[in-house]
Amino acid sequence: MPDDRSIQPRKAPMEIAAPRRYTVAPHIHTPVTIRTLPHAVCCVHAEGDSEPKHSLKVYADSEGVARFHIQPSSSTHDIARLEVDCAANGRVVRYPLHLRVSLEPAAEMPSPPVDKPLARRDNVFRPGLSFDEAMRLTDEEAFAQGYPLRPNPDEVPKTFNAWLRGVSMAGYRIEPHLVSNPDVTHGKAKQHSNANFTNWSGFERLRSIKLSPIVNGGVTLTEPYDWVTGTWHVPFVTGEPGTKTYSALWVGLDGDGTTDLVQAGTEQDATNINLGFLQLTLTSYYAWTEFLPQQPTEQVISNFTVDPGDEIFTEVSVGNADGGLSLTGAFGRFLIMNLTTGGYMFVNTPRRPTSVSGREAVWIMERPTVGGSLPDLANYRSVVMYNASARRVNSPRHQGYVPYLGGNNKQDTMVNGADTLSTVTAIDSSSMRFDWKAFN
Repeated sequence: MPDDRSIQPRKAPMEIAAPRRYTVAPHIHTPVTIRTLPHAVCCVHAEGDSEPKHSLKVYADSEGVARFHIQPSSSTHDIARLEVDCAANGRVVRYPLHLRVSLEPAAEMPSPPVDKPLARRDNVFRPGLSFDEAMRLTDEEAFAQGYPLRPNPDEVPKTFNAWLRGVSMAGYRIEPHLVSNPDVTHGKAKQHSNANFTNWSGFERLRSIKLSPIVNGGVTLTEPYDWVTGTWHVPFVTGEPGTKTYSALWVGLDGDGTTDLVQAGTEQDATNINLGFLQLTLTSYYAWTEFLPQQPTEQVISNFTVDPGDEIFTEVSVGNADGGLSLTGAFGRFLIMNLTTGGYMFVNTPRRPTSVSGREAVWIMERPTVGGSLPDLANYRSVVMYNASARRVNSPRHQGYVPYLGGNNKQDTMVNGADTLSTVTAIDSSSMRFDWKAFN
């Protein structure tokens, strides 16, 4: 009899779908959708070249729609031939993708269809609230009904106005489908020197020294943080020839000098494909959460649609299932709202056995760790994060909110040796601007 160790499981035979044939414009980011298997993981690559370093990974939603963007470098009479390989539940399907690059679509090769995210019938719709209704909501009611927690209008007026806008909009709740991406980790800060880091740029608000008559020496620290929020428009990104580039924009608690990091945001990645006669930049955009150390890699929310230009509101906190905030609560809690589409979702990740210090609240542009090393930073040009606030623990209800700027701040610059990759600049007490400087 043969040794059992020599018997390898058979791979599912690849199914080949009919080619998708479209016309895309030169120099422009064109959205492309492929209808495939629900929750499939797909790789987009040049025909005959499925090497991971030459491909773009994308995730299909619950309706089987995989989304990405294509930017050709020029017009051409030749047809660009790509393949989209999608796998789910033991099935693998290849979708040939043939692209004509021109400003004028042809009858046999039209523009890609517009496939907007739909509010599915099994999603829970949330009505918009009047001002009086919003102000009467308790934290427990807000959490149960799918609304973000109300900040204090006197302490953080811009964040309060953003909250009021969000709860006044009708929306639909998406039950998140999480996919662990083993390739990518949104890691803790890797310090290079002083306020220079190899993976982060952004602002940190740390605990400050304060006088205390009941502590020996009369000096102690302000309370830690249990809640942080920020809003941004997802930036378009571009890559560089011959390589893959990554970027992530997020808010979180801890991560600089701590063992824990609670974080959520959006990722914007780019892959450049050289076909000889044409350069193609492929880009993907998605939302994710991660809770270190118990989640060593990012958790992609595959059914939460994110497109460049979408306005994303993100809230990260630690608390209990009833909506109460506490660093010793049962969950790391993540709320992401797409204010452009109306979709929103909650993720609760068990906190134990991790102890969350709440030492700092952070607002970060990152080049994530990929395969154990730092990749090149995707060119996001410039992006503004606004309504950036945090909350101190043990504060009375609807109090203890502070803007990101003030107190004990740390302004981080992303570097690679002597080269600056990404910077951040304060606009006002609730807004900051990130600027891309170099790939690597």
